[in-house]
This record gives sequence, C-alpha cells and structure tokens, in this order.
Amino acid sequence: MVRRSTPPNNAPALTALIDHWRPETHSFHLRIGEMTVTLQDIAMITSLPIDGNPLCMSTDSDGSSAQMNALIGMVPPEPREPPAEDKKKERVVAGAPFAWITEHFGTCPQEANEDTAKTYAHVYMWYVISRTMFADGTGKNAPWMWLKALTFFDSKWSWGSATLAYLYRQLDKACCRSSGGIGGCLLALSIWSWEHLPVGQPKTMKYEDWDNKGDPLRLPTWAYKWDVLNETTDDPSVMYKLYKSELDVITPEKVEWEPYGKGESFGNPREFRLNLMCTRDKDLWHMRCPLICNWAVELHLPHRVLRQFGLFQPHPPEWEYMDKLLHVLDRKKQRKIKDWDEHHRKYVVQFALSVEQARDGK
Repeated sequence: MVRRSTPPNNAPALTALIDHWRPETHSFHLRIGEMTVTLQDIAMITSLPIDGNPLCMSTDSDGSSAQMNALIGMVPPEPREPPAEDKKKERVVAGAPFAWITEHFGTCPQEANEDTAKTYAHVYMWYVISRTMFADGTGKNAPWMWLKALTFFDSKWSWGSATLAYLYRQLDKACCRSSGGIGGCLLALSIWSWEHLPVGQPKTMKYEDWDNKGDPLRLPTWAYKWDVLNETTDDPSVMYKLYKSELDVITPEKVEWEPYGKGESFGNPREFRLNLMCTRDKDLWHMRCPLICNWAVELHLPHRVLRQFGLFQPHPPEWEYMDKLLHVLDRKKQRKIKDWDEHHRKYVVQFALSVEQARDGK
C-alpha cells in the first residue's frame, strides 16, 4: 500500500534528529520539549496492526536451512569459510542475502500453480519486512527469524508494536555510536519527521491518482502524501550542520503537533482517500505498554508527548522507570537465549493486559 519502499536520501536530517534522541525516555529532546514516534504514527504511516500477539518467539536458528528448504524449496549456498582469526567479524546471521532472493524469486512464473504463487508471496513478504520494518543497517541479508515469523499466520502478530520496538532500539544504539548506520523502519521515521518538523522537509510534487483496483483494502496510507519528492543534492555535511542548528532553535509555533487532522477531519487528507486499516486500532494509540520485538523490549510512553494527541502536556511529565537491564539484552551478545517468549513472559502478559484495558476504555 505504500508505494515508496525506501525513503529518499534523508541522511543529514535523520542524523541531526538522532543527535537529539534520548534512550531514557524514547523521545527526541528538543527546545520545544519532547516528541517521539508513537503507535499512532506507525498505524497511520504503515497501516500495520497494533492489536494481536507480541512478536516474541524462539529465534533458534538450528536447522534453519532444512526448514527454509521445506518452506520455500531452496536455500542459499553456504558462505565462504573465513580465516580463523576473522570468524567473529565475518559471522553471518542465519537467513539469505537479498541479492540471492532477488535472483531466485524476483519474478513469479506466469504458469505458476497456487502453491508456487504462495511461496513467491511468502518470500516477497520476507524480503519486504527485512528491508523496511526490521532493516538492520547493513542492507545485505534477510534474517531467518522474519521468515519464521511469517510461517505462523494464525499467530496474528502485533506487527505495528514490534516495528516501533525495533525502531526505538535502533535509535538507542545509533545515538550512542560514534559512527555507523542505523536500522529500523526509516520510512516511518522520515515521514514522522516531515509531518511534524520543518527541518529537512522535502518538497512534495504532484502525483497521479492512486488506483486501488476497486478494493478499499488497497487504498494508500498516510505515507502516500510523500510519494513523489523533489530530493536535495546539497553537500550532506553542510546540510547536517544546518539541520542541527535549526533543531536547536525550533519553536513550538513551527511544529505541526497534529498532522493527521483534528475532530471530524482526522484521517481525511485532501489529496486522497485513506486506507481504513490505518485507524482500525485507534483506541490502542494511548496505551502505556511494553513494545516487544523478540529480544527488544521498549516502553511506549504517550503521556510524555500528549501535545501530539491534541492534549495538554503537564510539565514535567510523570516519570516512568526504564529497566536498564532490558537494554543490556542483545541478540548477538546473549546468543544462549533462544526462547524470548518465555524470557519476556512478564512483558507479554503486560502487553495483553494493556490491550484489554484500552479496549474496555480504561
């Protein structure tokens, strides 16, 4: 439903924004106060479901090749064995290179039967979520765990909360690095920034009307507003310094606190019809709950950014304890932990309780 699969070259603006990220509150600390990407933004921009089971499962990759072969009919060749002294540096996550997926599953045969078409659809979804929702910053491989998650269609994962948890964790890591890239759903982060802040905001250009093929479920998300852009070609280092300075002096009047509209106009962009899937879970947007994506557990704290919901923001906002031990957990460092659904049982239960209370209007 989102035509643009990757954001344009927005690195200077995103880097300047990340410099203002605060892991202890999961928000951008600006002169105007705190702002952050919330479940509302994820829903409006991606239409991913928030209701459902937390994406928390076993990430054990033992036997992944055999399981992958059973699911999609083939596996990529084993990577070349690196020298002994470089084994740690060259360790490859279980999965498949994007180049290999494109080569073997780039085009579904015209004469494909139903089972073959389902296999290609399976691989396509694996490819897409590995490059957008759960991008790891390297852009090389599709991890096995995301294909494994797609095998359990009856699990009804909360893809929206998992995407936000993964983005928070990637932002936490990025703001603490002296160099290196960032992963997570940068499409959502870019559009959130463009909608709320004038800093680094590209110019939108006229685009053709969206053809939903007569299916309302194929209508676009809020991201369609930014489908065609006039991208800048200025020197990134110069633009980074400019964007950082602008963020340091931004005033509340320059911020669009409620970009999706107010009251009856909410969720009704003038340019096109919005997909109803974007607002199906709106009664869950204010949840104070744990966000879970396997090893990553982060807290959703909408009470710290109430102005983004059109509400009065007390100052200082109520403090919420952030368990530092959760940030110590890392898939690479804690490889012995496989069953994350058991390890994070407390937070899985908390998420389910939060959903239940929100649905009941508490």
